[in-house]
Amino acid sequence: MKKLIGCFLIFILLLSLAGCGVKENLEQKAGEALAENMLEDAGGGDVDIDGDKVTITGENGETLTTGGNEWPKSDLAKSVPEFKEGTITAVLDSSDYVMVSLESVKEADAAAYYEIVKEEFTQEPFEANADGSISFGAKNADGIGVTLQYTEETFTITVSKPVQ
Repeated sequence: MKKLIGCFLIFILLLSLAGCGVKENLEQKAGEALAENMLEDAGGGDVDIDGDKVTITGENGETLTTGGNEWPKSDLAKSVPEFKEGTITAVLDSSDYVMVSLESVKEADAAAYYEIVKEEFTQEPFEANADGSISFGAKNADGIGVTLQYTEETFTITVSKPVQ
Protein backbone atom coordinates (compact mmCIF):
# COMPACT_ATOMS: atom_id res chain seq x y z
CA MET A 1 0.00 0.00 0.00
CA LYS A 2 2.84 2.40 0.90
CA LYS A 3 4.51 1.61 -2.44
CA LEU A 4 1.28 2.35 -4.28
CA ILE A 5 0.84 5.68 -2.49
CA GLY A 6 4.52 6.53 -3.12
CA CYS A 7 4.17 5.75 -6.83
CA PHE A 8 0.99 7.80 -6.98
CA LEU A 9 2.73 10.80 -5.33
CA ILE A 10 5.68 10.53 -7.74
CA PHE A 11 3.24 10.39 -10.65
CA ILE A 12 1.44 13.53 -9.39
CA LEU A 13 4.79 15.31 -8.93
CA LEU A 14 5.88 14.44 -12.48
CA LEU A 15 2.57 15.66 -13.88
CA SER A 16 2.86 18.95 -12.01
CA LEU A 17 6.44 19.48 -13.28
CA ALA A 18 5.45 18.65 -16.83
CA GLY A 19 2.42 20.88 -16.47
CA CYS A 20 4.67 23.84 -15.57
CA GLY A 21 6.58 23.42 -18.83
CA VAL A 22 3.35 23.09 -20.77
CA LYS A 23 1.90 26.13 -19.04
CA GLU A 24 4.97 28.26 -19.87
CA ASN A 25 4.87 27.11 -23.49
CA LEU A 26 1.14 27.88 -23.75
CA GLU A 27 1.67 31.33 -22.20
CA GLN A 28 4.48 32.07 -24.67
CA LYS A 29 2.39 30.95 -27.66
CA ALA A 30 -0.61 32.97 -26.45
CA GLY A 31 1.60 36.07 -26.08
CA GLU A 32 3.02 35.55 -29.57
CA ALA A 33 -0.48 35.16 -31.04
CA LEU A 34 -1.67 38.35 -29.32
CA ALA A 35 1.36 40.31 -30.56
CA GLU A 36 0.88 38.91 -34.09
CA ASN A 37 -2.77 40.04 -34.13
CA MET A 38 -1.88 43.52 -32.86
CA LEU A 39 0.88 43.95 -35.48
CA GLU A 40 -1.34 42.63 -38.27
CA ASP A 41 -4.10 45.07 -37.30
CA ALA A 42 -1.63 47.96 -37.24
CA GLY A 43 0.17 47.19 -40.50
CA GLY A 44 -2.19 45.16 -42.63
CA GLY A 45 0.28 42.34 -43.29
CA ASP A 46 0.62 38.78 -42.03
CA VAL A 47 2.85 38.58 -38.94
CA ASP A 48 4.49 35.44 -37.60
CA ILE A 49 6.39 35.55 -34.30
CA ASP A 50 8.56 32.55 -33.51
CA GLY A 51 10.55 33.12 -30.35
CA ASP A 52 12.91 36.03 -31.09
CA LYS A 53 12.23 36.00 -34.86
CA VAL A 54 9.47 38.11 -36.41
CA THR A 55 8.42 37.65 -40.05
CA ILE A 56 6.06 40.12 -41.69
CA THR A 57 4.55 39.26 -45.08
CA GLY A 58 3.04 42.19 -46.92
CA GLU A 59 -0.01 42.13 -49.14
CA ASN A 60 2.32 41.96 -52.18
CA GLY A 61 3.94 38.77 -50.84
CA GLU A 62 7.25 40.37 -49.83
CA THR A 63 8.61 39.33 -46.47
CA LEU A 64 10.70 41.05 -43.83
CA THR A 65 12.32 38.94 -41.14
CA THR A 66 14.03 40.40 -38.11
CA GLY A 67 15.64 38.73 -35.14
CA GLY A 68 17.14 35.31 -34.88
CA ASN A 69 20.75 34.28 -34.80
CA GLU A 70 21.18 32.42 -38.08
CA TRP A 71 22.59 33.57 -41.39
CA PRO A 72 19.69 34.89 -43.52
CA LYS A 73 18.35 32.73 -46.35
CA SER A 74 17.00 35.32 -48.83
CA ASP A 75 18.30 35.52 -52.39
CA LEU A 76 19.87 38.88 -51.56
CA ALA A 77 21.76 37.36 -48.62
CA LYS A 78 23.20 34.82 -51.05
CA SER A 79 24.88 37.71 -52.90
CA VAL A 80 27.68 37.58 -50.33
CA PRO A 81 29.40 34.56 -48.83
CA GLU A 82 28.25 33.47 -45.39
CA PHE A 83 30.53 34.76 -42.63
CA LYS A 84 31.05 31.84 -40.28
CA GLU A 85 33.09 33.40 -37.47
CA GLY A 86 31.79 35.17 -34.37
CA THR A 87 28.26 35.13 -32.97
CA ILE A 88 25.28 36.49 -34.88
CA THR A 89 23.41 38.90 -32.60
CA ALA A 90 20.91 40.53 -34.97
CA VAL A 91 19.48 39.84 -38.43
CA LEU A 92 17.25 41.85 -40.73
CA ASP A 93 16.34 40.05 -43.96
CA SER A 94 14.14 41.25 -46.80
CA SER A 95 14.18 41.10 -50.58
CA ASP A 96 15.71 44.61 -50.77
CA TYR A 97 17.95 44.83 -47.68
CA VAL A 98 19.93 42.46 -45.47
CA MET A 99 21.83 43.29 -42.29
CA VAL A 100 23.75 40.85 -40.12
CA SER A 101 25.41 42.01 -36.91
CA LEU A 102 27.99 39.83 -35.20
CA GLU A 103 30.03 39.98 -32.01
CA SER A 104 33.22 38.24 -30.85
CA VAL A 105 34.78 38.61 -34.30
CA LYS A 106 38.57 38.71 -34.61
CA GLU A 107 40.00 41.50 -36.73
CA ALA A 108 41.96 38.98 -38.84
CA ASP A 109 38.75 37.06 -39.67
CA ALA A 110 36.97 40.28 -40.69
CA ALA A 111 39.96 41.33 -42.83
CA ALA A 112 40.01 37.92 -44.58
CA TYR A 113 36.28 38.27 -45.33
CA TYR A 114 36.87 41.76 -46.75
CA GLU A 115 39.35 40.31 -49.22
CA ILE A 116 36.88 37.65 -50.38
CA VAL A 117 34.07 40.18 -50.82
CA LYS A 118 36.35 42.67 -52.63
CA GLU A 119 36.86 40.14 -55.44
CA GLU A 120 33.21 40.42 -56.57
CA PHE A 121 32.24 43.88 -55.31
CA THR A 122 34.54 46.10 -57.36
CA GLN A 123 32.41 49.04 -58.53
CA GLU A 124 32.47 52.37 -56.69
CA PRO A 125 34.58 51.01 -53.80
CA PHE A 126 35.38 52.94 -50.64
CA GLU A 127 37.61 51.80 -47.83
CA ALA A 128 38.71 53.22 -44.49
CA ASN A 129 41.03 51.75 -41.89
CA ALA A 130 41.85 53.45 -38.59
CA ASP A 131 42.85 52.13 -35.16
CA GLY A 132 41.03 48.78 -35.14
CA SER A 133 38.15 50.00 -37.26
CA ILE A 134 37.75 48.84 -40.85
CA SER A 135 35.07 49.89 -43.33
CA PHE A 136 34.49 48.77 -46.90
CA GLY A 137 31.71 49.34 -49.37
CA ALA A 138 31.20 48.68 -53.06
CA LYS A 139 28.76 47.39 -55.66
CA ASN A 140 28.90 44.32 -57.85
CA ALA A 141 28.13 44.10 -61.58
CA ASP A 142 24.39 43.76 -60.81
CA GLY A 143 24.38 47.00 -58.79
CA ILE A 144 23.97 45.19 -55.45
CA GLY A 145 25.75 47.12 -52.73
CA VAL A 146 27.63 45.76 -49.75
CA THR A 147 28.96 47.55 -46.70
CA LEU A 148 31.24 45.88 -44.18
CA GLN A 149 32.02 47.57 -40.86
CA TYR A 150 34.36 46.16 -38.19
CA THR A 151 35.05 47.83 -34.83
CA GLU A 152 36.30 46.20 -31.62
CA GLU A 153 35.11 42.63 -32.26
CA THR A 154 31.78 43.83 -33.71
CA PHE A 155 31.19 43.17 -37.40
CA THR A 156 28.21 44.38 -39.43
CA ILE A 157 27.44 43.21 -42.96
CA THR A 158 24.78 44.99 -45.00
CA VAL A 159 23.64 44.15 -48.51
CA SER A 160 21.16 46.22 -50.52
CA LYS A 161 19.52 46.12 -53.92
CA PRO A 162 19.90 49.10 -56.22
CA VAL A 163 17.17 51.73 -55.93
CA GLN A 164 15.00 51.67 -59.04
